[in-house]
Amino acid sequence: METRLAIKGDVTDVESWDEFSQELTSVIDAGVAKLVLLDMERVTYLNSSALGSIVSAQRKVADREGQMVLVNVSKKLLQFFELYNLTEILTIE
Repeated sequence: METRLAIKGDVTDVESWDEFSQELTSVIDAGVAKLVLLDMERVTYLNSSALGSIVSAQRKVADREGQMVLVNVSKKLLQFFELYNLTEILTIE
């Protein structure tokens, strides 16, 4: 089963990120194991909470022998992920 979730905008608003994080957690907890695509085309910034949620989601999916892929990642965010060595943990296409 493939699931695609889209993250939008400047992810600094705690309320909007909490809503997305809950959606991501429910998809993973519902048993998606093969692939979760996080479409980041409209993301301009991630705060530390958002980043922590993405890494946590990656670990949960990996524990179920699944795969989570970040797609449409901007150059700016890719540089951010590279700076913190997250490209070694996250699958980015």
